[in-house]
Amino acid sequence: MKYAVRQEGKRALGLYVHIPFCVRKCRYCDFCSLPVQDPDLHKEYVRKLTTEITLKRKLFPAHEVDSIYFGGGTPSSIDPSLIEGLIDAAVARYPVADDCEITLEANPGSLTDKSLRAYKAMGVNRMSIGVQSFQDKQLEFLGRIHTAEEALLSCLGAEAAGFCNISIDLIFGVPGQAHNDWLYSLDIARQLPVQHISFYSLQIEEGTPLHADVEAGRVEPVEDIEDRLMYHLAIRFLRDKGYQHYEISNCALPGFESRHNMKYWSMEDYAGFGLGAHSYVTKYTKDGRPRGLRLANTERLGDYLAARDAYSMLDAMHENTVGDQLSEYVFLGLRRTAGIDLAHFKEVFGSDFWEKYGEETSKLIQQGLLERSDERLKLTERGLDVANRVFSEYV
Repeated sequence: MKYAVRQEGKRALGLYVHIPFCVRKCRYCDFCSLPVQDPDLHKEYVRKLTTEITLKRKLFPAHEVDSIYFGGGTPSSIDPSLIEGLIDAAVARYPVADDCEITLEANPGSLTDKSLRAYKAMGVNRMSIGVQSFQDKQLEFLGRIHTAEEALLSCLGAEAAGFCNISIDLIFGVPGQAHNDWLYSLDIARQLPVQHISFYSLQIEEGTPLHADVEAGRVEPVEDIEDRLMYHLAIRFLRDKGYQHYEISNCALPGFESRHNMKYWSMEDYAGFGLGAHSYVTKYTKDGRPRGLRLANTERLGDYLAARDAYSMLDAMHENTVGDQLSEYVFLGLRRTAGIDLAHFKEVFGSDFWEKYGEETSKLIQQGLLERSDERLKLTERGLDVANRVFSEYV
């Protein structure tokens, strides 16, 4: 892989590449994914991705790529050579930073020592492994295709292949999961060569098999109070082991925060390619104030493959109003545990935060959901539990 010539004065850009294919759709999954294992369809889809990567280049003329993220679906379920071709296509068309973070999402059930070595050789330097649990009974309930042993071996195999930036996902609030079960998975995780841990509460999404089971009374969801106890258990446990809780659902060892995901919460630019992928482009008014343009691709595979240009791949386009820009800055920034910098808010928007949001913010502080410290505003521990309620005050 040969990087394009690095250029000075470029704005940072993240590339998100969506691979929708997986071996089997999980019981709880409502993501844009398809249980399709057809190599010819994979190749056709990747050809269209390559075309889109080229077409969208003109939207980001003053940018340098510092992160590339392959998400899904299960990117590790397609041939590694297709991933390599996409990396080559990106670096051939965009200026790419020498220290670019390149992440690949992978399922333990579709990883091998050979594929891990191949990913490392092609330039992937961060693995995000969808472990979800280190207990077979939870994995079976969730409909995952791998076992706890395979999850453990995948993490060790990634280290053996040369990866020193490994992230895993874990799920809590699984029906039948006791606190000791959750603590067991956390304890296994911290003993592994894992630098980043994302932990998510199991969501019962409409249209999924799990939702149907809950509606029919076959499954009893975990009560909210139990869910929140597990959430705070994870934060305390991981902090004690040296991980920093830097975003609502993410902890990392110092220096291993996800560069790509931080873009979403910091309103930095990113280009999304593939089925259902989103892009965010910052435009500036004459007085230098930011206005974001949001793009969303179609989630219909046939329409995506038949699209003749980048515009016909889209399902939605929205140019932020002043109000949109302000509210997004606040509620996305509050996802980070460091919160938002009130001085930076004034620098970006040319107005005082308290003049814009003083009434609602004072109310949330009185309710113990927000706190102000050193000209920063952030969620309290209690606020983390009702974050969506807090965010709704700024929409």
